[in-house]
Amino acid sequence: MKKSVRLVITCILALAFSAGIALAADLPARDVKILKEARIPVYQGAEYTNGALGGEMGVRFASSAPVEDVRKFYREKFPGWALNDQYGSWILYNGEPGGGPAGYMGKQQVMVVNNKNLPSWFGVDKSKTTEIIIVVPE
Repeated sequence: MKKSVRLVITCILALAFSAGIALAADLPARDVKILKEARIPVYQGAEYTNGALGGEMGVRFASSAPVEDVRKFYREKFPGWALNDQYGSWILYNGEPGGGPAGYMGKQQVMVVNNKNLPSWFGVDKSKTTEIIIVVPE
């Protein structure tokens, strides 16, 4: 009986652990191609967690780099892009400044924020709390 209980617990833990690993899979080839064509780099060391390109939702990455370092990286890559940093957000987008959400919806954009939930949501390392969301609409 004790061996059966141990086996069940071991199997449950193994499944729970592998589910987290599966969610932090590699970026699909289709999305790699879209990012290359859009000339939007993924921050070095960032780990893909979920999402897809070609719509309004985008792809999400988790990084252990400080939020300010990641923001600086993207500001330097896209100096001509506008920034919306209202209401606690930080969204760099390829469009005219101002206009709130209407100004960046439907545009290429990069959002960088602190999100302490990434490790529990996606099974990434607990140090990866910098969230990077990249949107490349169709």
